[in-house]
Amino acid sequence: MQATITCLVGDDHEALRRGLVTLLDAEQDIRVVGQAGSGPEALALAERRRPDVTIVDLRMPDMDGVEFCREVFDRELATTIVIYTAFDELEALDTALGAGAMGYVLKSAPPNELIRAVRMVHGGHRYIDPTLAGGLLERRHATAASILSGRETEVLQLLADGLTTDAVGRQLYLSPTTVRSYAENAMHKLEASNRVEAVAKALRLGLVA
Repeated sequence: MQATITCLVGDDHEALRRGLVTLLDAEQDIRVVGQAGSGPEALALAERRRPDVTIVDLRMPDMDGVEFCREVFDRELATTIVIYTAFDELEALDTALGAGAMGYVLKSAPPNELIRAVRMVHGGHRYIDPTLAGGLLERRHATAASILSGRETEVLQLLADGLTTDAVGRQLYLSPTTVRSYAENAMHKLEASNRVEAVAKALRLGLVA
């Protein structure tokens, strides 16, 4: 039997909020357990109802979606957040993701995109509206490419090719200690916790092939 995804909806536009509730409740695997017209009200409901997924507008009275995300994490509430908004700027998307949102859906998107987002984030996957996803990737690629030095990129490329630290050093005429230093610098710049993650991020961003 398929598990039911419980949802909370927070949006200050009542007609839109009610429409979202109707849309979500029509799905067999989704059940709305609460709705709120402001950030504080949504937060209070999230604490009481403990929904699997909370859908909130980026701009709400008294507490916006970003503040909501931060409060949820500060209070260690086990709900995954989807931002549902009309704002299609990459800056807004970056800020929301940085605050802990797992989903970002534009209100101009077809209704089934929100349903898809709910299911994806509940499954542990991030969802970004297709309209913005490409631009975000290009922006992060440009940012990462601008902060990595040529030597750091070379080291990551060779590590991605499967070479050991010693082998990278021999190919680039560097000591193993220097290779490790370049790798660690790249790791920090890419906000990776280890070299494997740094290489994975570099591959995803197209910095190495």
